[in-house]
Amino acid sequence: MEQLHFSYKAQDVINRMVRVGNVGSGDLEILFEPTENAQIDINLITSVDNRQPLWQAIFDRQFANTTPAMRITINDFGATPGVIGLRLIQALEQINSQPAAAVANPLGTISFIEMGARDRAKFILDDGSFREVLGNEYHSFSPWLLPQGIVPQTDDGCVVVKGEIDGKPSVVIGIDGTFQGGAIGEISGAKMAAALELALQDAKAGKPTQVVLLLETGGVRLQEANLGLAAIADIHAGIIALREYVPVICVIAGTVGCFGGMSIAAGLCSKLILTREARLGLNGPQVIEQEAGIAEYDSRNRPFIWSFTGGEARFATGFADVFVDDNAEQIRSEVTNIINQPLPATVRCEQVEQFLSVFAEMDKQQQASPELVRHYFAKGASNE
Repeated sequence: MEQLHFSYKAQDVINRMVRVGNVGSGDLEILFEPTENAQIDINLITSVDNRQPLWQAIFDRQFANTTPAMRITINDFGATPGVIGLRLIQALEQINSQPAAAVANPLGTISFIEMGARDRAKFILDDGSFREVLGNEYHSFSPWLLPQGIVPQTDDGCVVVKGEIDGKPSVVIGIDGTFQGGAIGEISGAKMAAALELALQDAKAGKPTQVVLLLETGGVRLQEANLGLAAIADIHAGIIALREYVPVICVIAGTVGCFGGMSIAAGLCSKLILTREARLGLNGPQVIEQEAGIAEYDSRNRPFIWSFTGGEARFATGFADVFVDDNAEQIRSEVTNIINQPLPATVRCEQVEQFLSVFAEMDKQQQASPELVRHYFAKGASNE
């Protein structure tokens, strides 16, 4: 990993922040910010060593013409020169224009899965009400990644947005599944836990704030496991406390899914919305295969995996409340519908006796199969 700096003369200045890309495999995050200096200052962190001449050539070509002064932050995770150039052009175009709105696919629907965490949150909220809290301009990345040779992201993979849903004050918290597999670290976990705590304070003060969690996460971030686990515990506590005042809604769309301690967070929510592409499980397929063997659980067998932990299977067995297509408008409609309903009398995680009775009926000597799981859990436990 290398940290590099470049500077170029410039005229004028930009008047707003622009961000494109993510710190995911073969991609990079680019952040343009206003500056008082009459030059372009570029601070770059890259996972690939010995590429300073390549970056120099790309920047020389890109900034040869008159370009406004700005401060540029680039976090690169092995992007090719072509991707780097395209991302720079994309960012420069957005200096004077807003990003294009999501458009319908050939089927006439807007894909929720193909949106990033920030765009998902914006789509859920009423038009014009989006306001990000502790956004990229605060550079709130984890302090523990760089010392371990890992490229950080300026929002640490967690997006917290305030706004309104159907006219009601709301907070939407989205996890960016492209950064570190959506894993929760100290900063991303603290952002999420703090947002839940503030929503709880509002609720106790008689100003209920609707809460929506958009989860795409493998669980705790192993590079900062203890701190991440502590944050997840705070998230769990926040969800439980908030359920007494407002429905805490969780949406898992795919394709990362939701695993580990954050799958428990999903299970604690008042209502759970899944798509067919989503997955939900305490342990991920590779972890199960590693511990139990490939004969027990083949992590490369995608139909097999989805038949156990996919959105359709979870809904059919009572572990989710709403099953939707990958349709952004349908998901927004379901969220709106839930917040306009009375609070559920009980939640799934409180139905202990129901689940114990199911486990008591099981033949422990019989190999589990998707059909067998549906047989036992088809009655399931719902939140109705």
